Amino acid sequence: MREVGNRRYRLVRELGRGGMGSVWLGQDTVLGRDVAVKELLLPGHVPADERAVYRERVLREARIASQLQDPAIVTVYDLISEDDQTFIVMELINAPTLDEAVDLDGPLGVREAATLAAQLLGALEAAHSSGVVHRDVKPGNVMVPARGPAKLTDFGIAQSLDDPRLTATGTLIGSPAYMSPERLAGGPASPAWDLWALGATLFYATEGRGAFDRPTTSATILAVMSERPQPRVTGPLGELIAGLLEPDPQRRLGVAAAHRLIERALTGGEPQLTGPVLTGPVSGPVTSGPLASSSAPPVPVPPRRKRPVGLILSATLTPLFLIGALVLLFITVFKPLLYNIGITDGPASTPAMQPVLTLGPEGDIPHDSLWGSSNACLVWTPAKGAPKIESKNEVGCYAEHDVERLDKVYADNEMQKDVPYPGVEKLTKIGGTECTRTFLSSKVLGEDKEKTLRYWVIIPTAEAWKVKTENGYRSSDRLIYCFVGKADGSKLTEPIMKS
Repeated sequence: MREVGNRRYRLVRELGRGGMGSVWLGQDTVLGRDVAVKELLLPGHVPADERAVYRERVLREARIASQLQDPAIVTVYDLISEDDQTFIVMELINAPTLDEAVDLDGPLGVREAATLAAQLLGALEAAHSSGVVHRDVKPGNVMVPARGPAKLTDFGIAQSLDDPRLTATGTLIGSPAYMSPERLAGGPASPAWDLWALGATLFYATEGRGAFDRPTTSATILAVMSERPQPRVTGPLGELIAGLLEPDPQRRLGVAAAHRLIERALTGGEPQLTGPVLTGPVSGPVTSGPLASSSAPPVPVPPRRKRPVGLILSATLTPLFLIGALVLLFITVFKPLLYNIGITDGPASTPAMQPVLTLGPEGDIPHDSLWGSSNACLVWTPAKGAPKIESKNEVGCYAEHDVERLDKVYADNEMQKDVPYPGVEKLTKIGGTECTRTFLSSKVLGEDKEKTLRYWVIIPTAEAWKVKTENGYRSSDRLIYCFVGKADGSKLTEPIMKS
C-alpha cells in the first residue's frame, strides 16, 4: 500500500482515471477519515519542456479549489509534492457522476434538473466572483450524492482571469462537446464559457444524451459551431437550457435571469415535452444566426429505468401544484417589500454576497476571534489570510474606511457548553440568511445597493467552536460576523448602516 505526505495518507485503491490524473481512495491516518487523493499523471507524449506546464496546471487546481467556498464545490484539504510527483487531497464524495446516474436511471425530472441547475449555478458564481473560469463543466465532472448538494469537481484546467494562459503545444484541453463556440474559435476566457457548458450539461441531464455528441472530434466541433439544439422540455427549464446555449455570448442568458427561470421551474407546474429533439444547421455566423432548422432526423430518448432507491437531490422540493401561483406571487411581489422593512428573512444570498470565510485555527482568517473589534468601521477587508483586527484598524465612520460591521449573529448562545459543531454548510446558511436579511433591509442605506455594495459572511471553524478554559473561565467563539463595503473596493467616507 502506497503512502504519501510523510506517510500521513495511505492510497488504498484507484477509483478512476482521467486525462490528467488518477483518483485514489485514501486514508488520512492523522484525522482518521477517508479522502480522495488525485495523483498527477502526465501523458507520455508530452515533451520534457512542457511537463512543468502540466504540473503547474494541477497545482493551480489545488490553489483555486482551496479558495472557493460553496456547498457544491468539492473541498480541497491538502497539497503534496514529493519525489517529482504531485498529489491533491480532497473531500471524498461517495456518489455517481451525472452521466453515470443518467445512464442508470434515465433523464432527470424537471424539479431534479432545476435543483441541480441551482446548485451548479451557485458553484460557478462562487468561482467567477473569485476570477476563475472552470473551463470543463460537463456531466462527468458533476457528482450527484443521494443526500446533500451536487458537487462540481476538477478545477484542473480552470483558468484564473488574471493569470497568463497555460498551454501545451497541440493539446486540446477540455471536452469539445461542452466547449462554447467562442472558446473553440479561440476567444479569451470568460464566465460565459461556463454558462454555455452548464446549458449543455443540463441538456444532457434532461434528454439523456449530449446535445453535440458526434462520432469524431471534428464532427463534434462542427456541430457546436453550426447547430442550435432545441430541448424537448418546455417552460422555464426549457427557456433556461436554450438561453444558456445561445451561441452569441453577448446574448447568452445571464446569471440573474438564469436564477429567475430556475425559481420559476421549481415553483411552477410540470412543463410538457415537445417531441423528438431536432437539430439543424445555423444559417449564417453562429454569433448572430437564427434558430436551427428542424431537418435532422429525430433522436430517440433513452427510457428512464427505475430502481428501488431513485436519485435524490437534497434540495428537491415537494410539488407545489396547488399553491405554486401564490408562492410565485409572494416571492415576486410581497417578499421584496417585506425585506425593506425588515419583517422577513431574506434569501440565503444575493449577488452582492462574497464567498463565505471561516474564522479560527485552520480557517481562512486564522485568528482566535474578532471579538475585540468594538468600533463599527474598520480599515480592514475580510479576505483569506487577513491580519488580526487591532485598535489601529478601528476608525470613526466618517473617516475613510474599508468596511462597516453589518451584523453579528449568535450561531449558538450556549457559549460555555460543549455543543456539537453544526458544520460549515449549516453555519453558512444561518449566516448567509441573517446577513442578507440585514443587507436587504432599510437598515442599510444607499440606492441600488446590490450593485454598489458587497458584503461578507465570516463563520467560525470547528476549532473556534470548541469550548476553551482560560483562568477558570470557559468560552468559545460561536459568532457569525457580517461586514459591508463598496463593490468597487473604494473607501467609505460615511456610515452605511442607519443609526
